[in-house]
Amino acid sequence: MLALWSWVIVTVILFRVLRPAGALVACLLGAYLLLPTRTSFDLPLMPTLNKHSLPAIVATVMTATVAAGVQRPRPAGAEGAGRILPGWFPGNIWIRLLFLVAVLSVGLSALVNNDTLVYGPTVRRGLGPYDAGSMVLAMAVTLLPFLLGRKMLADETGRRVLLWGLCLSASAYAFLALFEVRMSPQLNMMVYGFRPSAWIQHLRGNGYRPLVFLEHGLRLGIFLTMATLVACGLSRIDRRRRIVCLLAAAWLFGTLVLSKNLGALAIGLLLVPVALFLSTRLQIVAAAVLAGTVLFYPLLRSADLIPVDQVVGLFEKYSSANRIGSLNYRLKNEDILLDKAMQRPALGWSTFARNRVFDPETGRDISVTDGVWVIVIGESGLIGYMAQFGLLTVPILLLVRRPRQVEPSTALLALALVANLADMIPNSSLTPISWLIAGTLAGRLEQARAPAAATAGPTTTDPPRPPRLRGGQAAEEEPPLPTMRATPYTRQTTLHSRSRRG
Repeated sequence: MLALWSWVIVTVILFRVLRPAGALVACLLGAYLLLPTRTSFDLPLMPTLNKHSLPAIVATVMTATVAAGVQRPRPAGAEGAGRILPGWFPGNIWIRLLFLVAVLSVGLSALVNNDTLVYGPTVRRGLGPYDAGSMVLAMAVTLLPFLLGRKMLADETGRRVLLWGLCLSASAYAFLALFEVRMSPQLNMMVYGFRPSAWIQHLRGNGYRPLVFLEHGLRLGIFLTMATLVACGLSRIDRRRRIVCLLAAAWLFGTLVLSKNLGALAIGLLLVPVALFLSTRLQIVAAAVLAGTVLFYPLLRSADLIPVDQVVGLFEKYSSANRIGSLNYRLKNEDILLDKAMQRPALGWSTFARNRVFDPETGRDISVTDGVWVIVIGESGLIGYMAQFGLLTVPILLLVRRPRQVEPSTALLALALVANLADMIPNSSLTPISWLIAGTLAGRLEQARAPAAATAGPTTTDPPRPPRLRGGQAAEEEPPLPTMRATPYTRQTTLHSRSRRG
């Protein structure tokens, strides 16, 4: 609890010392990577304050306090440099609609689930207006990183701050991960005095799967994958630091291999060549294809259009019997959970484990919820699923309409996000970092539509027309000097031309 509440002071210092974009990235990334899991503080009528919600709330307060004083006029040609988007809610009509539906759907789901569920000795109570209000507030707090990313990181400077933050933080975090690869997952016990998950989940083969201070080793794996993609992309964006970025990518990829995360490694092997070799236009197209697949995954899964048998067969060739059994177990649970979700397809079963499957006689819970998609669709139905996953994917789908206008930093963030989205199918890896990246891409949409007067500083105007004499003949006037960059050569040329005219 001391570590959790001390992050309030850390956040205030970050916003006083760093620029707002850097302070926001450091606040949310640092809290996600360093603060303890399963440590929370509950207040009546308030969302649970934990490592995800508390830093987002404090960062929102500091952003509202500091952001108004950092918007200064920008010189001509510095469009979007240091830009902070006005307002707090998304300006794009589709993103705003999805945001409102995502927040309100959880409350509506609670209101329509007012019946009591009885499975033998197990009883799940009905929900009411109090629960609906609490869930709406909790969802609004969950989406705060999305709003902060959209407001503070939409411009090129903000996107690069986020990219470098992911790369540098993961490169430093890899040292801790390698320590646990060698010494076993002990850091959370050594620092905070408890284990966030069962010990057996970290045993893989003859070694260990690290987790450092995260909820699970699977989350560490996908974070390393995202950072590897970012490092590969930065090697093409920042030519001066190309070697450094490639070394960071190799360092992160090696740590990913040693962390024994097969799913995250497979995603990395698929997308690293995209980040290294494809053009920006093809990168955003590839990201859009993957984003669309994830968005419509429940429908594709229900229609048996996902090649599940082929995926299982591929795993049987290149994986161990334990991993194959784990995959089959997850697929079986997805089937039974999806069948129950389709009993109330619109708004789902809401929370308090009402979406899980129980034995009707013994009341025993016979289901395991792993993937984010099956959790969301079970709790909030198709409406809530399309809204929440729409916020994560629609910015990419809208950006792909004009792929030639997409910057390399935007395409790279889209690739990192779809890597995270792909991992949400089998695992529960939706984090504040996911929402922060999605909000950044949503802000990029608004920046593209912003009027020129709002996105640029003073601009040069056309020179006035020369006065005309009688008969329509223009009066002679010395032509204006062209606007040139202030280099030594141009200064000498300008002075020479003036002396000749004199």
